[in-house]
Amino acid sequence: MFLHLLRPGPPHPLTVKNVTNLLKPEFSEEGSNSRTFENAVYAKFMKYLREATSGRRAAVSLSHILQFVPGAEEGPVLGFVLHPSLQFVEVTSSFIPTANTCINCLNLPRPSLDIPLLTEDKLFNLYDFAFSNAFFGHV
Repeated sequence: MFLHLLRPGPPHPLTVKNVTNLLKPEFSEEGSNSRTFENAVYAKFMKYLREATSGRRAAVSLSHILQFVPGAEEGPVLGFVLHPSLQFVEVTSSFIPTANTCINCLNLPRPSLDIPLLTEDKLFNLYDFAFSNAFFGHV
């Protein structure tokens, strides 16, 4: 069984379901303003993932997004030691996502009372910029 697991073979294609199962979001308490903002940006992020899967984001694929977080283009056969997560941070100056590869965490900026969420085109362009760079979360 061990030799079967480590035998080279064709890579398993990533799906939106695989990526969303890997990147578990850590939401704030239900009913809070933070949760409302997190739901809004998470819905946009999910739409972005579907667009990346369908090829409408030319420079970005799901493997780029996965590489951005833990530094691997595909999930390991035996799974991650530190399960990747998605945390929401209040936006300070930019909606560009960042990642901490040492703890496998994607930091997705969310709007605040002072700074509204960007339009979908502007937000997706920032996501394209971040995920197309292989700087392991440091854009």
